[in-house]
Amino acid sequence: MDPKIMIIGGDNTSDRFGSALARKVLEKCPQATLFGVGGPMMNDAGVRLLYDISEMVSLGVFQSIKGSQVVKRLIRRVVETMDQEQPDLVLQIGLPVFGFRLLEIARAREIPVLYYYTPLSRGLANVKLSHFPTVVNKVAGISRYETSLCQEAGIDVEFVGHPLTDLLDFSLTPQAARAKLGIESEDTALIAVLPGAREVEVKNVLPTVLKCLEQVTVRHPNVEIVVSLAPTIRNVFMEGLLQGNQSEKIRLERDTYSVLRAADLAITSIGTSSLEASLLGVPSLAVYRVPCTTYFIDKLLDRKPYMTITNNILRKTVIPEFIQSDFGHTKIVDAIETLLFDEQARQTMLQEFARLEHELGTPGSVERAADLVVKMAGCGEDGAKS
Repeated sequence: MDPKIMIIGGDNTSDRFGSALARKVLEKCPQATLFGVGGPMMNDAGVRLLYDISEMVSLGVFQSIKGSQVVKRLIRRVVETMDQEQPDLVLQIGLPVFGFRLLEIARAREIPVLYYYTPLSRGLANVKLSHFPTVVNKVAGISRYETSLCQEAGIDVEFVGHPLTDLLDFSLTPQAARAKLGIESEDTALIAVLPGAREVEVKNVLPTVLKCLEQVTVRHPNVEIVVSLAPTIRNVFMEGLLQGNQSEKIRLERDTYSVLRAADLAITSIGTSSLEASLLGVPSLAVYRVPCTTYFIDKLLDRKPYMTITNNILRKTVIPEFIQSDFGHTKIVDAIETLLFDEQARQTMLQEFARLEHELGTPGSVERAADLVVKMAGCGEDGAKS
């Protein structure tokens, strides 16, 4: 019989990483059947979706009281499919929107579980290391810090490296990126704004960030602003959000790589976009603010002291973080001007970013992760299940 792999993803990042991994798995084992929970990128990569949760993630449904009921219904549906299909492997990717319940059920049914991009890689301190080994058979470690945490807890882990080392386009030069965006003047200082992949996040940070940037552009006429939107952010949502904003120096783009490569400074969310900017060598600051009811849930996750992914990986506050009550107008403007015009501050940050190469590994990470998936699913070297 051909191997069956159930993939469980819960956000835009897991959809993105899951799609890259799914394509590589199917290259190595074309007979494999992939199905599970994710988004449109996983669907395009050949994963049969039991449920597309991308819209609910974008709208912040899972952070609401209503979300707990949605999660319960989805768990029942996924477990029913698990019993019907009897997968050879359950692959969990990213944040556990369903908690560990699905993994516990898989282990109870003696289905091997591989975890890729665990909560430990995001610095979520609420994960009990004593409980984690009971819900996974193996972890594909994407950072050396995550890998060491698993090793200390007695978890079977193999360091494969971070998928961004494969997915980022390092070939595009800053000059070519600026030309692609139509930025002709060398004197133009470009600020890239990546406000998040969820509309609930964007709604709560972007208006304040744009007010800060308006003040910066008044002081420094050579500064231009590009807001790069995630695929999950709808055009109609942005039109409503920007209604009444008269700044002619703000433009919208969806080509994140070109925008970051062209940028002199990035203002990002605390998630994957922060790490993307860091890997591309762009000085940055991170912003994050959500309604108090949502933040209460995030406080339970207790990501402090490092909420930004780059800071968590480096175990140091390299990128300034403006979170919730620290989301102050004056502080943000000061940080923008410092990182844009203070060359020493820029170089100090870039020197810290250079450590990421060691922490995240070399290119080929997705293939190494796919090798683990194929092996655990029982697919032989000839592409047939062993």
